[in-house]
Amino acid sequence: MAGMKKGADVEQAMEKSGLAACPQCDLLMTHSPLSAGQRAVCTRCGALIRQAGADPIGKPLALTAAALLLFVPANFLPILSLDILGHSSVSTMVGAVQVLYTGGLALVALMVFFCSILAPLATMGLLFVVLFFLRLRRGASFLPGIFRLTLHLDSWAMLEVYMIGLLVSIVKLLDMARVEVGVGLFCFVGLLITSLAAKAALDRTAVWEEIEALCRP
Repeated sequence: MAGMKKGADVEQAMEKSGLAACPQCDLLMTHSPLSAGQRAVCTRCGALIRQAGADPIGKPLALTAAALLLFVPANFLPILSLDILGHSSVSTMVGAVQVLYTGGLALVALMVFFCSILAPLATMGLLFVVLFFLRLRRGASFLPGIFRLTLHLDSWAMLEVYMIGLLVSIVKLLDMARVEVGVGLFCFVGLLITSLAAKAALDRTAVWEEIEALCRP
């Protein structure tokens, strides 16, 4: 955990100082500010270092807002309805954590709650706050700390892992019970897509540059 945090701090310090390390060959380079649509590639192996988007703040802000709107229905609305030999049950994301906890698997329930509910919610919520302040062009002293925390928490947010486990469970249950997909599953898929799209659209270097420009004393 300490090594992960130290590595993230080093990476963030490099981004703020104008340095970039190639993800393929580890060559350390300096890079100039990029205009919209421009790309920075490694001079040694040609790997993509950074690609500047047309709207590095507005696009991830919109996607993050959409993900937050989908978060509550994805976690509280029914995902699956099961009918086994006349016994019906409804499953939700939050309900799955409760079942694990009441079944004596408190540690597993805690990990599932943290990685699939708390960490994704905190990551998206904090990222929304940072991008919202930057969009309004309003600096605040807490923005650097919040953005660092967002990047740390992002490695613990595992919605895609939960989705894979859910799909495997559905396939296995098809032979044993009548399974009906609920609205919550569609919301969860939307949540997964929008959160992944927000991460893909996020230009961390551009965010750090905006934070530095607005919060500089």
